[in-house]
Amino acid sequence: MKKYLVDVYLPADGRHYDVYLPTGKQIGEATQLLVKIVESQPGSGYKGGANSVLLYANNGEPLDRNLTVYDAGIRNSTKLILI
Repeated sequence: MKKYLVDVYLPADGRHYDVYLPTGKQIGEATQLLVKIVESQPGSGYKGGANSVLLYANNGEPLDRNLTVYDAGIRNSTKLILI
């Protein structure tokens, strides 16, 4: 499966994470995957949940949880925000 390398900013701890997202994964599933990755990082105080949301960093709009990563327009170097 093809993956895109994205930059995920986490305002809760002011850090950026470079993460590979599978192109065919739904945004809702990708969000939960990102939550697990960020929570497992040393020094991260982030505690995500079912209400965690991914936003486009360029305009602050939330990504549609039902779209796939590809259909949401995410490509290599896309900048996202996880809240």
